[in-house]
Amino acid sequence: MALPVTVAAGPAQAQSLCGTMVATAPPQHVLIVMLENRRYNQVIGNSAAPFENSLASSCGLATSMWGATHTSAANYLATSAGEFPATSVKGCNYAACADGNTSIYQQLDTAGLSWKAYEESMPSACDKSSAAPYKIGHNPPVFYTGISSAECQAKDVGVADLTAPSGAFWNDLQAGTLPALSWITPNTSNDGENSCGGNCALSIADTWLQNFVGLVAGSAQYQSGSTVIFVTYDEGWGPDATAGENCANETADLGGQQPSCHVPFFVVYPGTVPGTQDTAFFDHYSVTRTVEDFFALSYLAHAGDAQTASLAGHFGLVHP
Repeated sequence: MALPVTVAAGPAQAQSLCGTMVATAPPQHVLIVMLENRRYNQVIGNSAAPFENSLASSCGLATSMWGATHTSAANYLATSAGEFPATSVKGCNYAACADGNTSIYQQLDTAGLSWKAYEESMPSACDKSSAAPYKIGHNPPVFYTGISSAECQAKDVGVADLTAPSGAFWNDLQAGTLPALSWITPNTSNDGENSCGGNCALSIADTWLQNFVGLVAGSAQYQSGSTVIFVTYDEGWGPDATAGENCANETADLGGQQPSCHVPFFVVYPGTVPGTQDTAFFDHYSVTRTVEDFFALSYLAHAGDAQTASLAGHFGLVHP
């Protein structure tokens, strides 16, 4: 049995998060945090997001990260499986987003590796009904029909407050038992979708992120260099934004035709040289591919496209 680990809760100071080691192997634990509805230039340089801007200078920032599409739910699914059902682009009830394709969660199962989704404010495990501030479209594992109900109940878990020293995530962090992949979903009061809107909502999300990262950064699993945190936004907004837009169109993205597809993406990892700003073209399928690279899994759908670059080999992340 793993011995308990004392974890210091509290806001993270970005300057101490990265650059503390040189990695010689891929991370054993990946945390994917997805925030809501901000394009790149709505966050980077915005005084309403001081913590995220400190990450840009003290950890890693992908300056050319792009979503998969619009709207929100399809991006959660795209990141989880390298594809998304066409019916998901207008939002998710269970029927609209149910997906019989293989996801990274099922790939990890097959490889004998672990995963969990930690869903803030979800009323019950594997809950398939939205109940504000919990939203099912932000909880991708519930939609994969190849994940049994029993497994979903065990691995798709609710947490009252992901920044507090209590609940399922805290317990796994404290025990040193984080899975290979953790999907982290803040509730809609904390993820940038807050009804106060604009910079008010962004500020709330930024504070939530600082507190969450602080919780993780105090853990032995993070400090040992075995854990990486990827922080992204699902999508941005702009005049081009339409449901189903192909945000992975590199030519249109780099040509300035799809500004709503450009999203902030931060790498928080002890092996990342502080201030790394990587200009390589990445999209949400790159995140799928990166998880598959770390754990020697085959590429799903668009994760295997020729243009899809892995984050492995960037930001001090060792490519197997």
